[in-house]
Amino acid sequence: MVSDRSKGSPVINWPIRSSICAACCGFLLSNVVAAGSHPNVLFIAVDDLRPSIGCYGDSHAITPNIDRLAERGVRFGQAHCQVAVCNPSRASLMTGLRPDKLGVWTLPIHFREAMPSAVTMPQWFRQFGYTAVSHGKIYHNPTPDPQSWSEPIRATPRLQPAYPGGTQEHIRAVQKELPQSDWRKNNLRGPSTAAPEADDSQLVDGARTDMAIEDLRRLGAAEEPFFLAMGYIRPHLAWIAPKKYWDMHDPEKLPVVTNGSVTANTPPYALSNSYELTHYVDLVDFPKPWDAQPVADERARQLMHGYYACVTYIDAQIGRLLDALDQEGLAENTIVVLWSDHGWKLGEFNGWGKMSNYEIDTRVPLIISSPGLMTAGKQSDELAELLDLYPTLCDLAGIDTPGFVDGTSLVPNLKDVHVHVNDAAFSQYYRNFEGREYMGYAIRTREYRFVEWREFSTGEVTARELFDHQTDHSESVNLADSAPQELIDELTVQLLESHPRKPLTMTPPVHSNPNQPRLRADMSFLNNTQTTVTVYPITPKGRRGRAKNLSPGEEVTFKARIGGVYVVESKDGTIHQIHSPSLPSRTVVLE
Repeated sequence: MVSDRSKGSPVINWPIRSSICAACCGFLLSNVVAAGSHPNVLFIAVDDLRPSIGCYGDSHAITPNIDRLAERGVRFGQAHCQVAVCNPSRASLMTGLRPDKLGVWTLPIHFREAMPSAVTMPQWFRQFGYTAVSHGKIYHNPTPDPQSWSEPIRATPRLQPAYPGGTQEHIRAVQKELPQSDWRKNNLRGPSTAAPEADDSQLVDGARTDMAIEDLRRLGAAEEPFFLAMGYIRPHLAWIAPKKYWDMHDPEKLPVVTNGSVTANTPPYALSNSYELTHYVDLVDFPKPWDAQPVADERARQLMHGYYACVTYIDAQIGRLLDALDQEGLAENTIVVLWSDHGWKLGEFNGWGKMSNYEIDTRVPLIISSPGLMTAGKQSDELAELLDLYPTLCDLAGIDTPGFVDGTSLVPNLKDVHVHVNDAAFSQYYRNFEGREYMGYAIRTREYRFVEWREFSTGEVTARELFDHQTDHSESVNLADSAPQELIDELTVQLLESHPRKPLTMTPPVHSNPNQPRLRADMSFLNNTQTTVTVYPITPKGRRGRAKNLSPGEEVTFKARIGGVYVVESKDGTIHQIHSPSLPSRTVVLE
């Protein structure tokens, strides 16, 4: 199976969705579209950012630049991701497809193995003359998508270490004391927090902002409109920010939660176990939410301090982007969108991290600014999904909306923040608990959050949760067993309309199915292109194995088996091929 395309914008025949928002778009885009051009798009993603932002009412946050963007646009108070973990959330948003349709629910599966023909948002924009350029974390870091972009993603310059000297020795000492079977024996990260005396650009997000600003200026001077994506790593762990941002916050005044509790009468697999924090050398024994010993106040305050410092650091980088936009005279012709891939617990439910169907994990900040916006500075509390960004940006840019997208344009909300666009927002989370696999589906209406947990392989219902947001936003009381049956039935019917009960399969369509060891055949790849090519062996579970990069003119041979699968991608995005070995051995020439 081969999925190649020539350089430049791909030509893809997809059904076009009639523009249900044409009238709404007119007030936003009349000046731009009438001139025969399209507005630029500045697409800002911030990892692990919950609405702990000044414009969302957090008085402890120091976020003047995000607040400034909110004054230029509409902020959404009830925006929700589709999966509260990086890879599936971003894959869903960028392809416009719900996770069950795309087939990506976990971190290891690349959406190109789940659906090789998927057309991402930047790919679609390129068909309409846009130059699409990416920096930082837009897709999950281990699984970039070069096909999305007009240019190869540039590497970040070499940066100074963020940790003090002796950190590696400390990590090795801790690893030595771990049990032999502990997975961290060979995979333990540095401390969870650091406050180096460093300039902004000496850390990765600042360095990436420098590069994004260079491209903003270059692309802004070109005739073609641009789709410039800038993805920030922080406030993802580790919480590393220049010391000056730590100094802006008094840890004694931060809203530390040390008395959070697990919601009673809920299935044990509903809540995440704060596993993510245990990757870090100073948190190897971090307690689980249901442990009797809570997180110590001093520890919680240090972590909270790190989170808020990182948010302020990222806010400063966003300010630099917005300043460059103004300085180049591009603000009046550029759509700016800021989003996060999911929320984050900071002690709520006695947990830390994301990875659940609770509101604290699915609710995200979402701000959309567009030229000529008459509702600038307002907040919409209508329900929105990250899936809605694909059709929304198409409408705002004045380009066709593809018929395959599952989201709904939010342009009516940009015209009138009280308009109902969505009757509900949907999220889901996969859980492997004590050897059994589950999928939990959450529907958030204006009044309730209802969660139906199902056996992953059969679709059989195993548990339900119901929370009343009319009386309590903490989701601390599960009403599933006490609520009127009519309400449960109503929410169930609404959930099943978009998420029917059915068996699910984790293995994507592109996966190896190797035959007996005796059926071996060497598989060689010769790179005759002018760009770097990456070859990924695909495992029987559909995951990408250890990659091999081939420079122009280089060749590599794999000791393969019949039934194996290899994915080949070029750095410039012009090649995406899927190959299997055959008898006799074969060589694939990449040209």
